[in-house]
Amino acid sequence: MGTYGESKIGLVRKVNEDSFYISHEKNVLAVADGMGGYVGGEIASKTAVEAIAYYFKNFSYAAPVQLEKAIQYANSSILSKTLIDPSLKGMGTTVSLVTLARHMAFWGHVGDSRIYLYRDGEFTQISADHTIVQVLLDKGKITEEEAMDHPQRHVLTRAVGVDENLVVDSGAFEVQPKDRILICSDGLTSFIRKQELCDAIGDYRRTEREIINDLFARVYENGANDNVTAILTTI
Repeated sequence: MGTYGESKIGLVRKVNEDSFYISHEKNVLAVADGMGGYVGGEIASKTAVEAIAYYFKNFSYAAPVQLEKAIQYANSSILSKTLIDPSLKGMGTTVSLVTLARHMAFWGHVGDSRIYLYRDGEFTQISADHTIVQVLLDKGKITEEEAMDHPQRHVLTRAVGVDENLVVDSGAFEVQPKDRILICSDGLTSFIRKQELCDAIGDYRRTEREIINDLFARVYENGANDNVTAILTTI
């Protein structure tokens, strides 16, 4: 099993508000995309991944409820910082989290970073976006194509660190040999179409590092006006 993660600032932003975490055993993987002004987003995402890392040093990661608790702990950690420094109020972050144990993958998610599974030529989005645009899509008011360029495509309906009462999506699925799991911020999915991601990740002649580097190069060719972060792991 190979695992590789990377985060880049992009061509427009002055600060990288994304953070990611890969545990030493490569069985806890998380991506966070911060929001909340010049410094706040960076602090929120970093606080979230640090809280998740700390949580799983003390608790099991082999159940969806544990991932929910880890993200809720990250939520509390961010809120605590805003109490200490009121200038940070309003900061928050997405969190997309995957843990691996034996033949299972467990996931937890808040926001519009994404978790994908690649298996036998099929590229499936596991997480659901918590955005206004996703609400419009679910109601059939806009098409997938319209969603790609919608002016409110980055407006979140849920984020970590904003509200004490945080609802976390979670679940589990069985993994098979050669499955690939991608966790990424919207800095990747806003610039590369799903089929293009599928084709790149389905190329087993290349390592996880080579695939991520290639995808990031394409993001930069397309303008890279956001931070971009991704983790790719092969079972």
